[in-house]
Amino acid sequence: MSKYSTTIIIDSGPGETRGALLRAGVAWDVVHHRDAEPSLVGAVYRGRVRKVDHGLNGAFVEIGQGPEAYLRARDASDPADKMPRNARIGERVNEGMKIDVRVVADGFAAKGPRISRVTPDPAHADRPAPDCLLSPPSAVDLILERFVSSDTEQIICGDAAIENAARAWVATGEHPDIASGITRGSGDLFAKHDIEDEIEAALSRRVRIPGGAELVIDMAEAMCVIDINSAGAVGKSGRASRDVNQKAMPEIARQLRLRNIAGAIVIDALKMSARDDRNRVLSALRNALKDDPGACHVLGITNLGLIEMTRTRTGLSLADRMLALASAPGLSVDAVAYAGLRAVVRAAAAKPSGGYRLLVSQPVAEALGGRLQGARDQAAQTVGRLDIIAEDDRANDRFEVMLGSA
Repeated sequence: MSKYSTTIIIDSGPGETRGALLRAGVAWDVVHHRDAEPSLVGAVYRGRVRKVDHGLNGAFVEIGQGPEAYLRARDASDPADKMPRNARIGERVNEGMKIDVRVVADGFAAKGPRISRVTPDPAHADRPAPDCLLSPPSAVDLILERFVSSDTEQIICGDAAIENAARAWVATGEHPDIASGITRGSGDLFAKHDIEDEIEAALSRRVRIPGGAELVIDMAEAMCVIDINSAGAVGKSGRASRDVNQKAMPEIARQLRLRNIAGAIVIDALKMSARDDRNRVLSALRNALKDDPGACHVLGITNLGLIEMTRTRTGLSLADRMLALASAPGLSVDAVAYAGLRAVVRAAAAKPSGGYRLLVSQPVAEALGGRLQGARDQAAQTVGRLDIIAEDDRANDRFEVMLGSA
């Protein structure tokens, strides 16, 4: 059980239902269920095994919903069978086989959802493959299944439909006592409870920790790296690093869950020499991760002081859900300016003319008229008259050389 009492906020807007988990008034988890991107979690399908991948020790299964779903060997046994947990995928399923599966995690990017095998229902014996045997739960049900725990104190609903759905879920679930904590809110619940601010903060690199330290969170394609900076924070003499690291662990656990970061995670902790200090910090991290809905495995600390851990993916990260893809790296303004000048010199050598025009973007033109004026003058000495023409609609990395002066 968490040491915090929890509040669940569920609100709806045009085309989406959002949920947030608050602990002691602070957001620990946020989910978005959008009508245009419906979740498949909880749905049951009759699928057909398309490929058994012995290298991955898993199988790809067609369920009739986008890319083929992925079935890990550990999830591939029929629960009614007594199959050793370490059995390989080839011992559990074979290509062409029809199996019933439940979606446990939505797909992302071009990858399909992750599934686990379930015991076939005799009532569905004549159903084909692929086919949907049980539709996914509603957005409200999915939010409650993810957030509700024994320490949930209240569920604040944004409208009557959400409240009715919440009461129906509670009445048929494992926590009927929570019914007295279901209330109706008013206005913009996410703004009223500062959740919008928490989301905005969770999209930035830097996170302040009470006491003066900070986290710097960087995402790469293969892993997440979290750097703990003391930033002037102090601890007791002889164990300052341990104190700062310990204080950082609950916030790291919160950020991982709030941002829904998954995969390989490396934490660059402040250096600790004593084994007892390292063990205390690892223990603090494991304890902070106990209630995380994504399976977390803290592997230990390397000789370089790096804490290694993994977290199972449970859907899109907050950044993937909220941010546009970053544009591909492009040439700098200066690099484009120099390239343009070289192109003018080449053009002059190939086709002598009384003058040349270099068409560039406004930032490139400003550079050639300012800090790169010397380079422009050198080019003019070589080719004769050189006019720089700025075009407002021209991309920074595009230029054009024209014969003749302006």
